[in-house]
Amino acid sequence: MPKKSTPADAPTALRGRAERRLRDQRPGQKTADSGPKAEADNQRQLHELEVHQIELEMQNEELEAARSKLEALLEKYTDLYDFAPVGYLTLDRAGDIREANLAGASLLGIARSALVNRRFGLLVALADRPAFAAFLEQVFARGAQAQCEVQLQADGQPPVEVRLRANIFEAETTCRVAVTDITEFKRAEADRLILNKLESTGILAGGIAHDFNNLFTIILLNLELAQGLNLPDAKLAGYLAEARDTSLLARGLTAQLVTFAQGGTPVRRPTFLSGVIQESIRPALSGSNVRCEFSLAEDLWGAEVDAGQIGQVLRNLALNAREAMPRGGVIFVRAENVILSEEDQPPLPAGEYVRLSLADQGDGITKVVLPKIFDPYFSTKERGTQKGMGLGLTICHSIIQKHDGALVVKSEVGVGTTFHLYLPAARTLRSNPPTGGRTGGARPGRVLVMDDEEGVRRVLGLTLWGLGHQVELAEDGQQAVELYLDAQRLGHPFDVLLLDLTVRGGMGGQATVDALRARDPGVRAIAMSGYANDPVILEPERHGFEGALAKPFDTGKLSELLSRILGPRPVAPTP
Repeated sequence: MPKKSTPADAPTALRGRAERRLRDQRPGQKTADSGPKAEADNQRQLHELEVHQIELEMQNEELEAARSKLEALLEKYTDLYDFAPVGYLTLDRAGDIREANLAGASLLGIARSALVNRRFGLLVALADRPAFAAFLEQVFARGAQAQCEVQLQADGQPPVEVRLRANIFEAETTCRVAVTDITEFKRAEADRLILNKLESTGILAGGIAHDFNNLFTIILLNLELAQGLNLPDAKLAGYLAEARDTSLLARGLTAQLVTFAQGGTPVRRPTFLSGVIQESIRPALSGSNVRCEFSLAEDLWGAEVDAGQIGQVLRNLALNAREAMPRGGVIFVRAENVILSEEDQPPLPAGEYVRLSLADQGDGITKVVLPKIFDPYFSTKERGTQKGMGLGLTICHSIIQKHDGALVVKSEVGVGTTFHLYLPAARTLRSNPPTGGRTGGARPGRVLVMDDEEGVRRVLGLTLWGLGHQVELAEDGQQAVELYLDAQRLGHPFDVLLLDLTVRGGMGGQATVDALRARDPGVRAIAMSGYANDPVILEPERHGFEGALAKPFDTGKLSELLSRILGPRPVAPTP
């Protein structure tokens, strides 16, 4: 193994290299032993001088090479320092900035030359200055690595959340601080907390909606029972009618809770939109100095929609328009039939659509804000009690998308804002629904009602009895199964069952119908639920039911569904 050279060997090695270079330069040179003594001495001295000269030249070459290498390394370090994605600052014990890289200057929004000798603590938000002082103390007093998170607020710049990490530097007189922008991270963390809260609130909202729908079912059917008494007092009859209509409108509130709780999967049915439009917008403007002018096409096509969700969108847009006109004004609502081609805007499949337009006379929306209005948590309502979560238009946009439509906004500052809703037209509906006409209802039958809410059982029993049916009531699925099988054994089977899907602490409607079908494949049952988005309510036939009723429902819907299952009641001919 060759011996490694030591620093003491360096001059010897250098002299050896110089001797070889001299011989290469003068190959015909005589040695010191080839002539007289004087000549030999002269030659030796000359040789020594030439060797020393070559040694110096070689040392200069090596020094130049080392200097060039150091300069290249310094240039690389400077580039890495200046263009690092993280801000770097050098602070002294007083917290004054001695050096800053370009990223640090950009983060603070101050020119690098203006940062030097500036006190960094003055750029820290007032509330975070004690934490920053403790951070510096830990670095210099203990000589330890330290970390803290503070908000920076330079003059005329938006606040920036940063994480500071520091190490002692240059003989403990300064420290090098890495400054990382964590504003987006903090915002994402806040959004995640909001989403977690929304998820928890959504679960609560779903339960509240279910309970509200049970209560509204009781209220609505009781009001209809009262109306059926044919009271002679016209004023009382008017009050009852108004209470019934208000209860129907209140269904929209629970529909919003369900949309919020379960993501808003629409229960789409062919619907005439004229009534939905007016019933949704008028209450939103009640008690305000804003009025509405309707222009609805007489031959307006129908659409397959969730009427509750579309009503929610229209109410939200009407409320926004109302807030955009605090001094009053007019909202223009227009509904018309349109046929879109592939080239038209918005980018929807070519076909037939119903376009609903809602225009206000407010101040309009600036071009900067307009692209953000559908973003989650974006809100311009930052004054007093009108602070907003920024979810209203996001939910509206989501609902229209889930209806295979589009929500488009156009706005001009100083003129107003117009929202256009595009909904695919329903081919089966081409005119407004017929009014009047006699219906005989369902033929009389034996009906078993199962619901864990006593008020729902009682009012459903009275309503069905008033429609001419024989009724028995059960509190849960187990009791319903026993009553059904007993009736079969006695030869008085039930014609149809109304089963609530959700029974607290007991057998619900799905388990009940499954248990009965194992004994009687011909059982006919209707599912009921306060959760309108329950898969069984959306597709009852796939789950063994003949039909479904989303609570709250009125006597008309109940009678219509029973008529389809039991057959219509014969109507006596008009004399």
